[in-house]
Amino acid sequence: MLKSYLKIAWRNLRKQKVFAAVNIVGMSTALCAALLLSLTAYREWTYDNFHENGKDIYQLIGIEDTGGQVKTGSSMSKPLAVALQKEVPGVKGITFIAGYNVPVRYGANHYYLGAQMVDKDFLKMFTFPVIKGDKNSALQQLNQVVLTKRASGILFKDTDGVGKTVELNLNGKWQPFIVSAIAADIPDNSGMYFELLTRFENEPEYNTTKNDWSASNFPLFVQLEPGVSKTSFEKNMNVVVNKYYKGKIEDLQKNAGGVKNVFYLKGLPLKDFHLDADSSFYSGLNKFYPWLMIILATLIIGIAAINFINLSIARSFARSGEIGLRKSLGAQNGQLLLQFWAEAFLLCCFALVLSLGLMILLLPYYNQVFGHHIALSVFRNIWVVTGTVAGFFLITLLAGGYPAWKVARLNILQVLKGKLGMGKSSGVRNGLIVVQFMVAVVLISCTSIIWQQLNFIQSAPLGYNSSQVISIPLDNATPSDITTMKNRLAEMGEVRSVSGSMLNLGMGKDGSSGNWTRGFMYKDRHVSTQCLAVDYDYARTLDLKILSGRDFSREYGTDSSAVVINELMAKQLGVTDPVGITFRMSDDEPPVHVIGMVKDYHFESLHKKIDPLVMIMNAPLNYIFVKVETPNPVASLKKITALWKGINELAESDPSFLDENAQRLYRQEQRFSKIFMSGAVLAVIISCMGLFAIAVLVMAHRKKEIGIRKVLGASVSGIVLLLSKDFLRLVLVAVLIATPAAWYFMHRWLEGFEYHTTIHWWVFGVAGLLAVCIAFLTVSLQSVKAALANPVNSLTRD
Repeated sequence: MLKSYLKIAWRNLRKQKVFAAVNIVGMSTALCAALLLSLTAYREWTYDNFHENGKDIYQLIGIEDTGGQVKTGSSMSKPLAVALQKEVPGVKGITFIAGYNVPVRYGANHYYLGAQMVDKDFLKMFTFPVIKGDKNSALQQLNQVVLTKRASGILFKDTDGVGKTVELNLNGKWQPFIVSAIAADIPDNSGMYFELLTRFENEPEYNTTKNDWSASNFPLFVQLEPGVSKTSFEKNMNVVVNKYYKGKIEDLQKNAGGVKNVFYLKGLPLKDFHLDADSSFYSGLNKFYPWLMIILATLIIGIAAINFINLSIARSFARSGEIGLRKSLGAQNGQLLLQFWAEAFLLCCFALVLSLGLMILLLPYYNQVFGHHIALSVFRNIWVVTGTVAGFFLITLLAGGYPAWKVARLNILQVLKGKLGMGKSSGVRNGLIVVQFMVAVVLISCTSIIWQQLNFIQSAPLGYNSSQVISIPLDNATPSDITTMKNRLAEMGEVRSVSGSMLNLGMGKDGSSGNWTRGFMYKDRHVSTQCLAVDYDYARTLDLKILSGRDFSREYGTDSSAVVINELMAKQLGVTDPVGITFRMSDDEPPVHVIGMVKDYHFESLHKKIDPLVMIMNAPLNYIFVKVETPNPVASLKKITALWKGINELAESDPSFLDENAQRLYRQEQRFSKIFMSGAVLAVIISCMGLFAIAVLVMAHRKKEIGIRKVLGASVSGIVLLLSKDFLRLVLVAVLIATPAAWYFMHRWLEGFEYHTTIHWWVFGVAGLLAVCIAFLTVSLQSVKAALANPVNSLTRD
């Protein structure tokens, strides 16, 4: 029986080519988009789910709550790890993770490998399979390294690397290490990535900070014994925290405004590493991002399904004779339902096959534009295949089941008397059209506001010169390399000044960004500030405005104990002109004196408020800043890049202008903009396809009315307006409903920025006008054709 139903369905679809084409094209496009978006969400949610001990692994996060602003940090002090292992029950394993790009030399060649410096428990805690060697002894010695299969192939080609000696450049010196094991390549859904592992004790600053409770530089991870709850672990852990951080807690409580628990640690579960801003392995994605993918996929599929429902119901009235005949010959409602659903299922199958081919074709472009890494191998997962099939049948039931049920319930007497008309379903049809254009207007409005915010970010004054300053990452540079580079830069005619900093501004091509927060007591109250190590001429190079005092100068020998602060730091210290005041930033450091105050500038992204800032000297620098004045900045950048790589043969990351660095901080927003734009365009196209097809059926149903009006003297423009106004009224209703929804969503999104654009009323006006114009043009294509038709044909033909 099913076979005959499918045969009849195939014949009917061949007779209804326009109806079938609109449904297949619309549904296949929507299914393709939904598949790509859903697979993106699935991949984001599967990060780090391959670790066998994942449910027992946590990253430690520090929380400071002084009643005003809650601050979180993922860096922990080295002695904390020892204390937790000794004094907290239930800790099975513990490890720090310090990531570096390390030059590795084997023979005459050297390569850069992504290295993680970890403790000996690392390979027991995390499931990174060792394919050669023994994972239990692979990191027992300080001079051992573990390579991934890919890294081993780079260094040793096709030979076995276990037992061979390689050299790592640490602190500017080549040191020998023995390859103790080869690990499988890291899965692409791992939040942690490495090509080389070695012991954490090899970290350059380890020996100087291993007993310093105030030096917190790297994230710390613990694995709990099976059955130990997160709650009990955190309770016992914070007993240790209160013991060893007693002084810090007392300082914080002095101006905590009554908050008792001012400093504590919590455990962040492994499953949250990828999408949690507190994690050191934060991907730059908002945790709502995967849900956004699912919502967009649902909306796009919903729009296509609405088209399907509207067209199926509308088309069924053209088949009233067939329906009446079947019912009069004894066809049951269930048989009619199955017949019409078979047609819907056949259409959806065609659409699914077409969508899979389209997805394969578009996948490389999709990955490139949106920054994703979806591979077809994901369909090897049985859950992905099951979810796809289940989703397809659900869509088929919703899109094809409702029209089939509606047709099956038609009254046989109404059908046989010819009283069946389109008005019976106009309420449902109109409601679905409103929903379609609501989605389109929301997406258009959101796209516009996201674009405005990106434009606001790009044009917002940052308080420093970003367009003329080049940032050079000092990859593995020796002090002599840095000195040589500065001297060579001073000889270049386009260079106006040279300085340096411990931290970059924005995010450079090395992918690094960060901050250094310090707290200390000043006049019996706790002061918290960002700290930044800089070189001479920092303010001059960046064109920072000095409001009081001066910048660091080589002419003053006392500047080694001097600091320059910003306005907010002066306000926190309670002074208008801070020049000359002194304070001590820790008990084991000498006091410092303020020599200058600069105007506040955005040294972090516009997501955050400007924090108090203290600039110091005599600390390691990681970046050189070069201010250039040239009519050809691109040529100057290439020239400086070549110069630097000629001096430092181990340089890996290229220099970049600071305005480029600033833009890299907003990659998530740029991705959102592209997604919303693509979703809006797709929603409008699919909605218009459905609207056009509905207009075709409506015009066909009203052809005699149109003919009579023309005979009675109606003009073409009058008929076009008459036929279009009902559809335009629906679009206007959609605009009125969509506007407050879009405003609410974008208002909440903009709250994530401390500095953002204003939502203007005209954005929604333009979005609504655009939707009305698109709808009018779509309907007019058929309205004009109907209005220009010969009334004789309309009145003499059925």
